[in-house]
Amino acid sequence: MISIEGLTGRVILQNSPDYDEARQNYNGRFNIFPKIIVYCLVTQDVVNAILWARKHRLPFRIRGGGHSYEAFSLVNNGLIIDVSELLTLQINKEHQTVQVGAGFRLLPLYESLWNQGLVIPGGTCPSVCISGLTLGGGHGLLSRMFGMTCDNLLEVEMVTAQGKIIRANDNQHSDLLWACRGGGDGSFGVVTSFTFRTHPIRNVALYRMAWDFDNLKNVVQFWQSWAPYTDPRLTSLLTLPAQNQGDLRSSGVFVGPKETLEWTLRPLQEATQPKVVEIYSTNWIEAAHAYAGQPVRQELFKNSSAFVYEPLSDEGINVLIHNLQTSPGTGNVVSFSAGGGSVSLVPVNATAFVHRKALFLIQYQSYWAQAAKADENIQWVEQFRQSMLPYTRGAYRNYCDSLIMDWPTAYFGENLTGLVSVKQKYDPENLFNFEQSIPLYLY
Repeated sequence: MISIEGLTGRVILQNSPDYDEARQNYNGRFNIFPKIIVYCLVTQDVVNAILWARKHRLPFRIRGGGHSYEAFSLVNNGLIIDVSELLTLQINKEHQTVQVGAGFRLLPLYESLWNQGLVIPGGTCPSVCISGLTLGGGHGLLSRMFGMTCDNLLEVEMVTAQGKIIRANDNQHSDLLWACRGGGDGSFGVVTSFTFRTHPIRNVALYRMAWDFDNLKNVVQFWQSWAPYTDPRLTSLLTLPAQNQGDLRSSGVFVGPKETLEWTLRPLQEATQPKVVEIYSTNWIEAAHAYAGQPVRQELFKNSSAFVYEPLSDEGINVLIHNLQTSPGTGNVVSFSAGGGSVSLVPVNATAFVHRKALFLIQYQSYWAQAAKADENIQWVEQFRQSMLPYTRGAYRNYCDSLIMDWPTAYFGENLTGLVSVKQKYDPENLFNFEQSIPLYLY
């Protein structure tokens, strides 16, 4: 039996009463049994866990919110270094920055910042952890206005493979900070805190539109020519369910008054004639709660992604429609998130996140209730992704997909070389490795 001497924090073993709950991942498709789970309460717990794993030569993974689509934050018979209980928060109103413990989930973070009239641009899922979101890029409902989450990152505190605590910012370890701005989680060290630039925010305006499925071609054609180019204060989403599974839907957040949003939406409304139109004002935190929806529960799912750099042609839209018409399940959708605005103003090589010039991000999504339905729905997502390859480029690291063969190029493109250099410098032994971690060498 392996000794746990040297591990600190809240240590969960396989015979602990809460082990089964602690080993779960957001994606219920995976059933993984770690040997030990350590919930780190302070940075020193992370240091001790890394040194312990080195000593015992036990494989380990780093976990924040447990939302990895492919359960990359878990490993059988290994150690899980869980940072979800690192919950420090320091707001500097003078400099409009916030230092956030790596365990903060989005909705509690939004609420803490809202009390000071501040925000950082993040995602919509309330239980996603700030760590994975930031390190993989961070698309969300404020991206076109304030940039991606990683664009607002000023500093990280990290525990290295040698168990050293370092800070990466523009003045020291700037190459590591560059990699942490969209280069993915779990490859270079364990981030224990993030410092972000914040933005003042109060009232926003929201909209919702809906159309029948038969309008899909017209809606997609117009939305893709409008959403990436419209007023950058608006970040727009478009959701396309499988045929006979509900309406086409678009929604978004506008950082400004309702009257201006009404004017901004007029071209979309006139060109597509939605059957439902709702536009209203609210404050930011109410908007965040509205998009958060019901408490997130474990689900069985397979998702993937791609970026669109040129407007989808008629042929590409026809492929899209065909796949939505041949869905095997009732929980299958495709979601578009508009790019442009502040996202596209950052040079491609300024951060590790490379997909700056994309017009929008596609997410292919399949959810099912019975385990027996897994294979046909996974196949549907993969066939959908493959059939759209002539019209798309790359993929989004935060929507990781183990079926993408050349994932390093898909996620990181021309920035992969820089990420490999950072990997060689900060983790030359490849201690931090998993199925899609940054490799030590380019092949």
